[in-house]
Amino acid sequence: MNEQELKDFKQFLKVYRKDWNSCDASAVMSHCSKDLKVRWAGPDTAVSDWGYAEAESGWKQAYEMYEGKNPGWHFEDVLTEINSEGEGMAVFWVRFEQEGKVLEQKKLFTETFRKENGSWKKIREYVEVNIPELIPSTL
Repeated sequence: MNEQELKDFKQFLKVYRKDWNSCDASAVMSHCSKDLKVRWAGPDTAVSDWGYAEAESGWKQAYEMYEGKNPGWHFEDVLTEINSEGEGMAVFWVRFEQEGKVLEQKKLFTETFRKENGSWKKIREYVEVNIPELIPSTL
């Protein structure tokens, strides 16, 4: 593995997460490939699959829903690596905060990014939702 590539990817993740917390759907989507594939798995084996257009719409709706409620997302990294294909992989927990209160529920994200025209772009996302407190939080 190229250590410089991993360092570059970790630096990118800082910008990506800052944009995630900016409540600007355009900023978040600027980090996504047009080939994006997303899967969210919920309770009772419910699964939702979508692509770039649906993800863009989802970010816009979420940010509109939380407008004025001081939302924030907290990240707990599990794994950050460059895989054998040269893709950046990030596995992390996300916890949501609204109006100063951090919710107990966590979501487990696995996101994969590749370089497109010199910039990291998210190509895959898998999320497990409705996970109770499984590990101690550092928050």
